Amino acid sequence: MNKPKQLTTSILAALTTSALPALAADGSNGGDWCRLLTEDLGSPIYSNDDAMLIQAVKFFGRAQVQFASTDIDGVNGVDDSETFDEFRRFRLGTQVQIFKHFKLKANANFVSDGKPKGGSRDFGYQSLDVALISFDAGALLGGGALDGVNVSVGRHKVTMSNEVHTSSKKIKTVERSAVANKVYPARLSGITLEKSKDNFSGTLGVFSTEDTPELSGETDGLALYANGSWELQSGDSLIADFLYNDAHGTPDNEVGLYEWAVALAYLTEKNGWDILLQGTLGDNGDDGAGERGGNFWGFVAMASRDLTDKIEAVVRYSYQGADEAEGIATNSRYLRRNHDADVGGGRGDQHHSIYAGLNYYACGHNAKIMTGIELETLDTAGGDVDALTLWLALRTYF
Repeated sequence: MNKPKQLTTSILAALTTSALPALAADGSNGGDWCRLLTEDLGSPIYSNDDAMLIQAVKFFGRAQVQFASTDIDGVNGVDDSETFDEFRRFRLGTQVQIFKHFKLKANANFVSDGKPKGGSRDFGYQSLDVALISFDAGALLGGGALDGVNVSVGRHKVTMSNEVHTSSKKIKTVERSAVANKVYPARLSGITLEKSKDNFSGTLGVFSTEDTPELSGETDGLALYANGSWELQSGDSLIADFLYNDAHGTPDNEVGLYEWAVALAYLTEKNGWDILLQGTLGDNGDDGAGERGGNFWGFVAMASRDLTDKIEAVVRYSYQGADEAEGIATNSRYLRRNHDADVGGGRGDQHHSIYAGLNYYACGHNAKIMTGIELETLDTAGGDVDALTLWLALRTYF
């Protein structure tokens, strides 16, 4: 292990061992700072169910920073070690209930951190995250076939795979798996219809494939989405997601989506462990895609359990493969960031990752420290790439 790696390991250990006891002392009894996040800031600043125009107004936000040290054995012995710090997310938003039936929700990204790529860290408005107007069609239009159908129009987070269904506020690993990120689209503008009945809930959506930081009005390229979630009698859950990109192979596919993908997840609990089993399958498409075309597939197994009322252990294994030599990719953080190792562009036809971590919940998910270690290997067209990454993340929201 080289000196930069040793230094980073010492820093991560020092930060973790010094911060956790301090937070435990401050937050173990639900102190004022914790109540500020969970109750005060997250509560509506205005609420009046009898008002004709505005019934409620609330604000919300999240801030996430993280640190990583990556040691890479690259193609043909071109190796490197590098450390990274990143302001991962900084979002602020508001939610307003109006005219009894309508909910307006919008939040925006206020940081663009290009430092891990050799760029600059810029604060200020960057782009919309989501911007939606939602309403219960049945309540608004008098029930019938539309009873319980919730309609949302605007800029959406499209939840492909269970890891993406889980907000970044509550994910159990510092980064989602590369398997999940493979099928996770950019933010897309469109419309969704959602309905729940008994133990089933489902969503249908149509989205524009225009690449824009705000709302899109283009309909030349469309992506079709469907989701179904079942709560089984055992208490387990089954979740299925499907996306078809009608614009694939045309200039209208501005967001660079695959042709189609399906994700299936099973969630259960065994002997105190929360377990996720998740599989994905899709087609990159063949028209002009070359070595990045063809079919791809992936699998994720993740287990977590509480060691104490504030400390959680998590382990995750993920695998992805492809027909073509560059049909899948690692996560961009941090194997494909600014370093001197040859990683074949972070693309290949097989990728394995093992992650183990400890999460400290100082104030539930509202304020937590995440630590982890990840070992991954990638088969590229030029040879194998191996990487070891140490993770530390600080996350808070209200």
